Amino acid sequence: MLSKRVERRSYYRIDDTIGLRYSILDNSETAPGEDLGQLGMPLTNLFAEIDREFNLVTNTLWRENPSMAQALGLLNRKISLIAAHSLRNADQPVESYEELMVSISGSGLAFSGTENLPVGSQLHLSVLLKPSDIQLNFVGEVVACEQLGTDLNHPYWIRVNIAENDHSTQEQLIQHVVQKQCIPRTD
Repeated sequence: MLSKRVERRSYYRIDDTIGLRYSILDNSETAPGEDLGQLGMPLTNLFAEIDREFNLVTNTLWRENPSMAQALGLLNRKISLIAAHSLRNADQPVESYEELMVSISGSGLAFSGTENLPVGSQLHLSVLLKPSDIQLNFVGEVVACEQLGTDLNHPYWIRVNIAENDHSTQEQLIQHVVQKQCIPRTD
């Protein structure tokens, strides 16, 4: 008798090279730059909301006219690149990120690290998605940290979930994963 395999993942996961920087937060800290009293919607959240609506319309169009949907998707990526470059924080150069191969999805990421982080630790993560250079800053929780033993420089495999209420980061990561899936491979 065949048994059905239960899929535990909520989002599709890819391996990708990104820029990554993180710091451990103690219980009293908020993420750097996070203003809990802010009433207006941050610009990155507004972009994420527009991208979500754009993706819904493009997905509908994809069934009727795939070429047009692909052209609109490429145009949207170009606009995202321009926005990312114009919004990049001048005091955070790209070089300050460590370039790492990660496993990434809409729910979080996993990466090799130098520290054995306790499960439940809160991290402030800065991620630079490539090639769009979209910068994401968010809080995540360590859900696992296992010793790899194969890489002396990065001996731990750290898995981090995005905070449940951070829908804009989830949307950005989902969009990034989908866009990476649509790019034809040249290798």
